[in-house]
Amino acid sequence: MKKRIALISLVAFAAATACGSSDGAAATATAGDSFCTAAQGAKDDNDALKRLDPTDSAKVKVQLSAAIDSLSALVAKAPTDIVAKAKALLANEVNLEKLLQKNNYDVIKFAASDEGKALIADKTASKTGDDFDAYLTAKCGIASDNTSPTTSDTTVTGDSVASGDSSPGVSIDLGEGDAAINKFLDFYELGTSSTLSDSDRTCIVSYLSDKVTGDDLNKAIAGTPTDELSLALGQAFISCNVTPQS
Repeated sequence: MKKRIALISLVAFAAATACGSSDGAAATATAGDSFCTAAQGAKDDNDALKRLDPTDSAKVKVQLSAAIDSLSALVAKAPTDIVAKAKALLANEVNLEKLLQKNNYDVIKFAASDEGKALIADKTASKTGDDFDAYLTAKCGIASDNTSPTTSDTTVTGDSVASGDSSPGVSIDLGEGDAAINKFLDFYELGTSSTLSDSDRTCIVSYLSDKVTGDDLNKAIAGTPTDELSLALGQAFISCNVTPQS
């Protein structure tokens, strides 16, 4: 099951491509051109951030710097129809790096700061990343992280799904309230082959209790989590000092 920590929810990966315009910049991207090729590398750098242990400050520093370098190179190649969003993404990453630097690249400390909370809650940054993601998919053929399999109308309850039985084509009805969050965490444990301690589970449920709905969690199980849920989950794991597994 895919889990994104709050840090990564703000680091939208970037790319774009080339075609040709009067000032030398491409008008739009074309699959296979130099920009799209570089875009895949930039995506890989940002994907590497998602696999990091957020408590490893040294690795966060190195990988975020690499992601910014990749994005900076892409901004220089960006076609005219996406350059503004590419620059906005770069500005977001540079701002994130500055805030993390102020907190010694301690993600938990950053997320608890006023500036960190404001940045995490900034939906504009998330939308810019989503728009750019869609552009890469349409123009470069780079698969979006939000792409999910088509599901059928089959619905089962969380209690009726045994270990290993959650699969594309089946939507899960987890119910509502704390019970739904606990069932969601059951699936998290099954999907990651990990076990949350009682204290970690209690902390996460308490944090999410008034922030997510059963419908939000059902969509996540189906592979289409909302940005708001992804942020809430990331903040919950960070606040409870739990390292997300994948």
